[in-house]
Amino acid sequence: MHKNPLRRNALAHTVRRAYRQDELARICTLPEHEFGRAFGLETIRVTSRWAPGGEDYYHFRDNGSRVLAVAHLDTVVRPEGRIPRFAAAKAGPLVVSGALDDRLGAYVILRLLPALGVTCDWLLTVGEESCASTAEFFEPARDYDWVIEFDRMGTDVVMYQYEDEDSRHTVAAAGAQVGQGSFSDITSLEHLGVKAFNWGVGYRGDYHSEKGYALLNDTFAMTAKYLRFHAQNAGTAMPHDSDDSYYRGYGGERSYDYYYDCDTCGGKDAVDSVTWYCTDCGACADCGGTSPEIAEQWGDPDVDVCQCYAPARRGSGSRDDRDWRAAGWEGDRPTGQAIPGPRDVAGTGIPVGTWHAGHFAGPQHAGECGRCAEEFPESAAVYRALGSGTSRAEAS
Repeated sequence: MHKNPLRRNALAHTVRRAYRQDELARICTLPEHEFGRAFGLETIRVTSRWAPGGEDYYHFRDNGSRVLAVAHLDTVVRPEGRIPRFAAAKAGPLVVSGALDDRLGAYVILRLLPALGVTCDWLLTVGEESCASTAEFFEPARDYDWVIEFDRMGTDVVMYQYEDEDSRHTVAAAGAQVGQGSFSDITSLEHLGVKAFNWGVGYRGDYHSEKGYALLNDTFAMTAKYLRFHAQNAGTAMPHDSDDSYYRGYGGERSYDYYYDCDTCGGKDAVDSVTWYCTDCGACADCGGTSPEIAEQWGDPDVDVCQCYAPARRGSGSRDDRDWRAAGWEGDRPTGQAIPGPRDVAGTGIPVGTWHAGHFAGPQHAGECGRCAEEFPESAAVYRALGSGTSRAEAS
């Protein structure tokens, strides 16, 4: 059962009261290029070899802060897939949308933090989903103390090349856990010379599709932890020396291959830090989806395929139609037949990648299977919200 992160957490309740559903819905659906005018940001044009016509942009607003807050506006779904659906589940308010990565983060920095009295400068980028974030072109007018981004699934914090003992301590002191990740806008901001943090914002599921969802109590709880972090470190500069970094993101000079435990199947030292796929079950450590190569071997249309590293494939070519989705799957799974996978969990006959990828990769299965709905009630709630067309749903 999903625990309610707001229980006995007064600060998270304060965040909950500041939340406005209509504002989140607007930010989920607003076209990328309109954010500058809508929120009073300056749109900076840049030359990028990855963009249609070689020209791209970012939006920036100087609010007089010593902290820079970053979010990316591009999504892996077409504009119609961004429209959010809101539901009430037993675990709290739920939103389902293909835009939560990273429009939920944009909502936090543009609306939620200001409503809670936190002022940051705003940097809104495009191109992040193709690993070509326009954050790399940002040149600040002054030095910052640190950089914050809310572009992380779940409820941990990742720091990429900025991680060291001191930064881990500051995150832990705010009550948050440190995880590992592969890429976000902040990996392209090392030239700022300060520490940067990608804070978990609570989205889950196959968030690179319309099945992405967030249990907003997680969002409120993580925002509360950032409020604590912000208060604890206000006025403290956190310099970063790139020469001391053991990690390099895309295009970096150094890269060392590490292995981590898999959160999906529990495999020890199974997740390759270069590919970020589990060598045992094929799950992506970032999104929980299945490696495209493994998914192709299974031939199962119900498996959610990882699209984190899908080759760039433009839709109409418009900046508001940045479609990076992988190829669709055709065919139907034979009734009652379990598709063999690389590991059969606990002898159930159901492979990793269907319901055993859990709330990361199986809302439809969890919604239709009583056993799985009991194991993953939030997934069942997502499925009901997707299928009902109504604004409210109850988890099993």
